[in-house]
Amino acid sequence: MTHPLQAAIRTQLLAVAEERDLPIATADAAALTEAALGAALAIPLPDAPVQLTNQQLGVLIGLARGDFAQETARRMCLTPSTVKTHLRHLYRRLGVRTGAQAVAVAMSYGFLHPALHAGSFPVPGQRDRRAS
Repeated sequence: MTHPLQAAIRTQLLAVAEERDLPIATADAAALTEAALGAALAIPLPDAPVQLTNQQLGVLIGLARGDFAQETARRMCLTPSTVKTHLRHLYRRLGVRTGAQAVAVAMSYGFLHPALHAGSFPVPGQRDRRAS
């Protein structure tokens, strides 16, 4: 039985690889998905409910999309430095150290869901609207 996050992690991994025109073998995608899932599940979730600010959610969506700080800053009308500050606070609030962990933990909390953010996340095989 697969974990519910596994499909979402794989989808995001393939979307970022396609967006950046990075070739990725099926075996590599599976290994990276397993590694990301293992890292996410190794992080103990806090007992208290986690709340994120709108700015942190915006930065989180950029992170899930695979955007760089400059792209997220442009989208949110912030400076890249401010985006990086929000990212540090987001990591601390989620208790993580990497972007992959942040996305996985945020998905487990329900902050991110590809179906809810269909316009935000690139989908493999779909033309990237940001490039238009």
